[in-house]
Amino acid sequence: MQYFCNPIRWLAGFFGLTAILLSGCASDNGDERSRFLGRYEVEEYSQVTYAQRPEYEVIIRRDRGTEDFVIISNFYNMDLDAEARVDGQRLVIPPQAHNFYEIEGEGVLSGSVITLHYTVTSVSVEGDFFDRLNAELKLIE
Repeated sequence: MQYFCNPIRWLAGFFGLTAILLSGCASDNGDERSRFLGRYEVEEYSQVTYAQRPEYEVIIRRDRGTEDFVIISNFYNMDLDAEARVDGQRLVIPPQAHNFYEIEGEGVLSGSVITLHYTVTSVSVEGDFFDRLNAELKLIE
């Protein structure tokens, strides 16, 4: 009982307990990116060649350097790390160059499925490659 009567000890205990409780709140709460994170199976269809591409997997993880971007690893099944901005249920892939390609697009999350629409363009002088794709990313884990 004497512990609670000492105001310095009481304040130290109060602030210590508050710090512990607040540190637990620093998890994924409020981070819009959390619902996009995971490993996905990708079904991709080209609107240029009218062909379905072979299925593959991507991993979506947080971009630790930002508050609203994620990294999509193995984008286009070419081992590319594409940056995408999360805006509510939307995923926006701003124009970005990777190796010989420039990519850009957007998508929407519905449940555990992300529907993407994007383009892949050759950036090399000799290349004239262009592809417009629709993809469905289904959450595996």
